[in-house]
Amino acid sequence: MKFKGWQMVYTGMMMEFSVIGFIFYCFPLMFNALERDLGASQSQLSGALSIWFVSSAIASIFLGRLLDKFSIKKIMMIGGVIFSLGLFSISFVQSSFSLLLIYGTLLAVGGPALGNLSVTKLVANWFEKNAGMALGIAAIGISFSGVVLPLLVDPLIDLIGWRSVYIVFGLIVIFLLIPLVRYLVIDTPEEVGQFKDNLIEKPSEEFQDLMEIKDFFKHNIFWIISLAFAFQFLAMGGVLLHLPLHSESQGFLETWTVLGLPIKQTVLAYSIAALGGVVGKVFFGYLMDRLSANIPVMIMMAMQSIGIFGLTLIDNYLLFTLFCFIFGLGFGGAMVLMSASFLKAFGSQNLGSVRGISALIIVPVQPVGMILVGTAFDFNLYIESFLLMGAITLIGLLIGSRIIIR
Repeated sequence: MKFKGWQMVYTGMMMEFSVIGFIFYCFPLMFNALERDLGASQSQLSGALSIWFVSSAIASIFLGRLLDKFSIKKIMMIGGVIFSLGLFSISFVQSSFSLLLIYGTLLAVGGPALGNLSVTKLVANWFEKNAGMALGIAAIGISFSGVVLPLLVDPLIDLIGWRSVYIVFGLIVIFLLIPLVRYLVIDTPEEVGQFKDNLIEKPSEEFQDLMEIKDFFKHNIFWIISLAFAFQFLAMGGVLLHLPLHSESQGFLETWTVLGLPIKQTVLAYSIAALGGVVGKVFFGYLMDRLSANIPVMIMMAMQSIGIFGLTLIDNYLLFTLFCFIFGLGFGGAMVLMSASFLKAFGSQNLGSVRGISALIIVPVQPVGMILVGTAFDFNLYIESFLLMGAITLIGLLIGSRIIIR
């Protein structure tokens, strides 16, 4: 029988593409319409994603434990139903409060259950030696959605309106994603008589049993990984969410026509950053399988920081897009490196739990960047806030240099 592990990877890629694309990458494209129709401020709209990050991280504490104990396929299917309800609900909102509520509940639970948290656990069940590369390929969907969806959804908003766009998103989940999970996802290789990495026998693992939650906190490596990526996510979220607005502020306002589609300079720069993320996921996944964990983490953080400083200070569009790409290379590797670091440190049996419980450290830090930069935009201080995000990434680099797993 053909090895089914790559089937899990490509299925996970589709889930990542849709969940992060619908929640994150398409949301800034709606800002002007949401400000007009809901009377929302920039800081309120930034707050929707901040609330989603916080709420989904809290939900992940419980989802991670469930994923270590129960069927991944069933959790993904239930998550898909909840996620689609959230998308449909957004199309009917009449106030910014309703938008915040949906982002903090239905999308916060359904997103990680259908997307990254479940996909990470699924891929880790099928790969060990090549886990970094497999996780990187699966996570391509996260950044590839940022390349493709803004270019498609931006003109679609003008054509059918933002409310109808969310209905389309919900229909895609119901009629495409949930059936894919139903027919393609297999929880473990043992269910079909296979082993991780397509080996002929089961590989040995240091952590054979499910650890108690309290025991994670006794390991220094748990704190180091969590803090390093908390600072990285803080800086990445603050810059990426506001990149289209920053592009406008830099005067990149031209619109080109490509294959009959209108392509704005602001949207293209956003997509180029996401394209860097696609490359970064595979590149850093490859490095993670071959080097000590701290080395790819430090390279990733350095690229993110250089990219932030460059795109903040450059007013030439060609160079601006180059630094957007470098920024994308950096943040593209973050989720892969965090998951692979936890996998190396605690084994696949505990990956769902450790990813979930790390939210207790990451949650208080992660949304600060989005709130800070969103507020800075309202006070015309966003340049200073972008530079601060670059400096904060360097703090993550210093902490990440200690991620040494023996």
